[in-house]
This record gives sequence, structure tokens and C-alpha cells, in this order.
Amino acid sequence: MIDRTIAPDFHPIQVHPLKNPEVQNLQNGGQMAHFLDSNQNLVSVEMIFPAHNLSAKKRQADAYSFKMLLEGTSNRDSKKIADDISFLGASFDISHSAEADTISISCLSRFLPQLVDILKLIWSESIFPEKEWKTMQETGIQQNAINLQKTSYLASRLLRGQLFGAELDYGYSFDSEFVQSLTAEFLKNNFKEIQKMGPALTVVSGWAESEGLLAISSWISSFDQVGRLPESSDFTSNETAAGQFWESKTDSQQTSIRIGKPTINNRHADSARFSLMLEIFGGYFGSRLMSNIREDKGWTYGIFAQRVSHRAAPYLLISSDLNGESALLALEEIKKEAHILRTELVDDDELEKVKNYVLGQFLTSVTNCFGIADMYRSVWQTGNDFGRVYKNALEIQSSSSEQVLEMAQKYLILEDAIVAFSGNPVEN
Repeated sequence: MIDRTIAPDFHPIQVHPLKNPEVQNLQNGGQMAHFLDSNQNLVSVEMIFPAHNLSAKKRQADAYSFKMLLEGTSNRDSKKIADDISFLGASFDISHSAEADTISISCLSRFLPQLVDILKLIWSESIFPEKEWKTMQETGIQQNAINLQKTSYLASRLLRGQLFGAELDYGYSFDSEFVQSLTAEFLKNNFKEIQKMGPALTVVSGWAESEGLLAISSWISSFDQVGRLPESSDFTSNETAAGQFWESKTDSQQTSIRIGKPTINNRHADSARFSLMLEIFGGYFGSRLMSNIREDKGWTYGIFAQRVSHRAAPYLLISSDLNGESALLALEEIKKEAHILRTELVDDDELEKVKNYVLGQFLTSVTNCFGIADMYRSVWQTGNDFGRVYKNALEIQSSSSEQVLEMAQKYLILEDAIVAFSGNPVEN
């Protein structure tokens, strides 16, 4: 009989290299990466279209141009398109970020050729109907009006604006006047420029028969050229000095705080150990910030530190929504915890716990071909080599308290950070 008073043996987490995809390099400069598993009967395809430029207004227009693709062609309205996709038991999603727009499709493997036909149809024959645009436009403006009542939205917008300025999409905030000025005809003409450029990366995961693979590869190969993701050399950061900035919302009992500063990208030699240090500081539920400001002080439901991994301009972000009168006190506690991490070694028990948490989260995310494909896409978007994922895991596993201290001393100095508050201003 098992003696349940005795804890089971502990075994260190074992991390193994991830299987590299089969990568097809296309003549137009694009890539197609396959993560195929014959045990699956579903197929997922993600196509990444890099931004033409990072202008805030251009990126807002691009986002709406992509969204309008599903609103109708000359012989199919939006309901018919949705019904055709639903009939195949498929999904068709369009997502937008500062650096790229992504079309994601998934279905049973045998239906991929039909789904690609729908994709080709809407790409080449969408008519951008005025009625549907008006509905989308009004929805966006109404949603923005709701967001403007939230201190979390206002603080995030203020921080990004201070870091990057209002003209670039990294500092993106919804421009109601600009969106109000857009017309369906403008978006249609805008898309004429977009549709000349194919996806820079297409990731296929699950299982696809040869007919389906041929259908998708033929379409993405039909473009003469593809876009490229921005690099740091394309980007000029804002020159805003460090300091505290307030977006007043006097009727709010909550105050949101966002702290940010430029930091290293995922390609940097310190990247893995930087991530481990950040996890200890504020990356998970038992982190230093959570233990202090949530558990001990009760000022917030959650506080987190993370790296926002924009390819051209990554930044460190610390964020929390707080009891209003505690906002400035919380800022001092955040700085205090950063100072402790810069001056005192993390004890072995805490370090091992966080290492196991980080590696466990990593292993959980790559349990099947779909998770590994998602990891590949994420790594590709940061400009990294896929082999770096395994190397990062090994670096985390071997990291010492001294190396964590070194990372904090190099990258966790908050005195030169931008601090954005939104709420009812309180006096120092």
C-alpha cells in the first residue's frame, strides 16, 4: 500500500529539442512551414501578412480592410460566406497586431481545398459593401467610447503614447475622427495595395492531404512578392523623458498604473535569463509583486511584469489596476521589489520553483503539433531561429542566483522608466 504521508520522488523537468518543421522556401520570398501529424484529422493554416508600415492611421485602415473581406463579394453576401464556412465545419479568423495581419483557417483535412477556394474568392472579389462598413464603423466607435471609461485602457494608451508617440502603431490608440472619416471605397482602394503582397509565412499544422497542401501552396506562390516584418533599424523611438504621467478620471475609485521602458529583444544573448528574472519579479501568481501588493497589502487583484516582444521595439511592462488611494504607495513597493532583486540573491528554493514553473508552462504549450506550430510562428515573428527555443530552455534550467542578480542589475532599473497612471489623481 502507498504511504501517502511521504511525498513522491521529485524528478527534474526534462526538456528535449523541438522537431523542426519542413520548410518550403517560395520563389516570391515567402516561406511555408509544415507541422504534419497523421494522427490528426484537423488542419490549421496561419498566413502572416507583415505591415507595409507602422503608421498608426495606416494600420487602423489596414485592420478594417482585412475585416471587410468577409462582408461580401459580388455574388455572395456576408451571410452566405459565413454559411459556406459553417457548412464545412470550419473556422475563418482575421487578427490584427502592430506588425502584421494574420488570416487563420482550420477545418477537417478533407475540406481544406474548398476552404482555400473561399479564401481565394474573398481575397480577389470582395466588394466592401457600404452598409456593412457603416455597421463595423459604428461598432468600433461605440466600443472605443466604452474603452474611454476604463482606467486600464487610458493608462495603457498613455504609456504607449509616451513610449512611441501617437503617429506610430506601437503607440496605437483608436482615432475616432479618423475612423469616422473612412469610407468603404477608401478601404477597398487601400486593400488593392495590400493584396499585391502575399503572406511572408504560412504555417500548416495538423494533417493535410496532398490536394489540400497543393491548394494552399499554389495560392501563396501566386503572389509576386511578400512583405517583411520591421526591424529595429526601421524604428525611431520617442524621446520622451522618464517620469510620471496622469490621465485624470476623477469619477473612478480605481487607478491603473502602467510602467514601461525599452528593453532587449528575444534575439539578445541575455533573453532567456532576462525572462527568468522577470518571472520571479512579476510573471506568475506567486511572484514577488503578487506576494507583496496583492497578498500582503491587498491593493489589487493582480499585478504582472512582462516583456512586450515587438520585433522592432520591445519594452518592459509592469501593469496593475489598484485601489485608488494606494497607487503611489504601490509604485514605491514596485521600486522596492526591483531594488531587492538587484541587490540580494534569490534563494535556491524560490529559484528552483520558478524554473520548474517556467519549464512546465513551456512543455504544456508544446504537447502537440498545433502548439509547436504556434511556438514556431511566435519565434519567427521575433526574428529568432527556432533552435533558440531549446537553447533558451537549457539556459533557464542552468541559471544561477548570481545570473538572475546580474539580469536584474542590467535590466530592472526603474528610475528611468515611464510611469502612466489613470484615475483620480492623488497627491505625493
